[in-house]
Amino acid sequence: MRTHIKFKTFVFAVVTAVSALSVPATTFAKNPKEVDLEIVNDQLVITSKAGENDCPFYEKRENGCIKVKKGETSEIYFHLKGDTKCQLDYGTNWELNAVYLGGYNSADKPGAFGFDTISTADFDQVDADFSIADKSSGRVNTTDKSAKKIAIKNNNQSKYVVWYKIEATCERTDGNPPYTTTSDPRIKNGGIE
Repeated sequence: MRTHIKFKTFVFAVVTAVSALSVPATTFAKNPKEVDLEIVNDQLVITSKAGENDCPFYEKRENGCIKVKKGETSEIYFHLKGDTKCQLDYGTNWELNAVYLGGYNSADKPGAFGFDTISTADFDQVDADFSIADKSSGRVNTTDKSAKKIAIKNNNQSKYVVWYKIEATCERTDGNPPYTTTSDPRIKNGGIE
């Protein structure tokens, strides 16, 4: 009888240990991409370098570009670091506000963000990957949002390039609309094909 209890205890311990080991694997499976930003002279500046976040060295790159490799999904985190005081008239503090997508499969930055000019099939791919809140503006639903951090999910089911624009706003004490600043690199999806 005692041998049977010891065996059950051993099996429980092994199962618990294996379960504990699987937690880091799940965390790793999120494949986080990190983009660091700062406010410099009341402009949003990306401080993450072009070679970070798996951007290939042989392609046109800009600071903040992101590549999600074939077969991977990713959570993309935007972090506003450093002093966020707004120096503009009646300004308070800069806060991250939104992420927008646009320029589907374009080699160049889009003049305007959003997806009103692409086919329904192409938009459905982007929407399935990023969960678009508004097709016309390209605004993405966030998975986490605070003054200094925004996170979005990339399911990476289709292969294409899309540009992103990260937006920060500064509320004003005089009641006028907030100031806005943006920065706009691109995301390259590897898809699952």
